Amino acid sequence: MIYVTGDTHGTHDVNKLGKVKPHLTEDDYVLVLGDFAVCWDNNISDIKTRRFWEQHKFTTLFIDGNHENFDLLNALPVTEWNGGKVHRIGEKIIHLMRGQIFELDDKTIFTFGGAASHDCGRDLDDLIIEHIDDFHEFFTGYKTMLPLGNRQPGVHWWAAELPSAEEIAAAKETLAKYGNKVDYILTHAPSSRVLASRTFKFSPHMASQLVFFEWTENNVQFGHWWSGHLHEDFYYDDRHIGFYNQFRTVE
Repeated sequence: MIYVTGDTHGTHDVNKLGKVKPHLTEDDYVLVLGDFAVCWDNNISDIKTRRFWEQHKFTTLFIDGNHENFDLLNALPVTEWNGGKVHRIGEKIIHLMRGQIFELDDKTIFTFGGAASHDCGRDLDDLIIEHIDDFHEFFTGYKTMLPLGNRQPGVHWWAAELPSAEEIAAAKETLAKYGNKVDYILTHAPSSRVLASRTFKFSPHMASQLVFFEWTENNVQFGHWWSGHLHEDFYYDDRHIGFYNQFRTVE
């Protein structure tokens, strides 16, 4: 079985596994919808987090959120698993990369992680608006500025939390190979119409991702679209579902 849940933030929000955890087997998967934070500082906290997930029988899958160390995550070797590209964190911890389609339990699953942080302070929005045309290039080398809110670039925050134009183009190519039709879409940030319904204030630098998600809504046939990020459980409609504490099977 494939089980889905929301952000876990290392081991801070793993209580949601609750009583289900002992009953999961080696044939089961737990899929975390972003902010997994197993690659954060490459220190003792990461070791403890990985040990927690590795000790269970099930295999843990995750898409990236906005609270990840993308320098560490993207430095890992890329391999292929069930039809899509992945980073393997351990024997039983697998990062499902952006713009991939995985074939699992006779289902097709499109993954596209990432989201804009909203805990960096107003300075970040101003900088991004100023450098909106060279967002990734500007922030790649911008690691010495003063902290933004409580997150400092290259230490607690990375520009790669948002997709590049190349990642979006590659995602469209992947979808086209499947005739723009999948069973499930898994993202960290919800689509623009879902965000608008949650009275969630999003910044202009989310624009490229939300435009792609709107394109996905209009051009891709899918059964369900699941997302995390908003730290609440909700049903936008019978196809768009937000996860945080929910822990349920794909069925």
